[in-house]
Amino acid sequence: MDSLGISYMVTGGSAVSFWGQVRTTADIDIVIQIPPSRIPALVAALKDEAYIDEEEVKQAVSVKRMFNVIYNATAFKVDFAVMDEANPYAKEGFSRRKKLEIAGRPLWVISPEDLVLSKLRWMQSAGGSERQLQDCRSITELNKGTLDEKYMEEWASRIGVEKEYRAL
Repeated sequence: MDSLGISYMVTGGSAVSFWGQVRTTADIDIVIQIPPSRIPALVAALKDEAYIDEEEVKQAVSVKRMFNVIYNATAFKVDFAVMDEANPYAKEGFSRRKKLEIAGRPLWVISPEDLVLSKLRWMQSAGGSERQLQDCRSITELNKGTLDEKYMEEWASRIGVEKEYRAL
């Protein structure tokens, strides 16, 4: 992604492994910030190894929704969520992503604070999820004393998950 000029961050269950208890997940979730002009480069970079529908990507980018890429050799799925710059929380969370080094290569990952908040939001919209709750608890426990609690309290209130945040 970096070489394509596309900003990104790993999120979801894969990101939990960086900040919380390691667990398996069925896919990888990646938030991307991609201008329409970079879509052909993304498609060209992936088309030989994966199924990617350029028209689906164009539509997803235009309306700020998700699109999938499925790797041919493994059928492993990557969900790309297009960041909505008009959403203040999405913009703030993306600006706080962390650059980690994995096997000598840079990898952008959602911050632990924003991972907790996004999982609480997803949990709330789904009507509850024990897995999301466990993820949030493992992240807060393993990062105790290093999380920006003031930031988390402020944004939990602003995005409507204050009750869920306090229950952690």
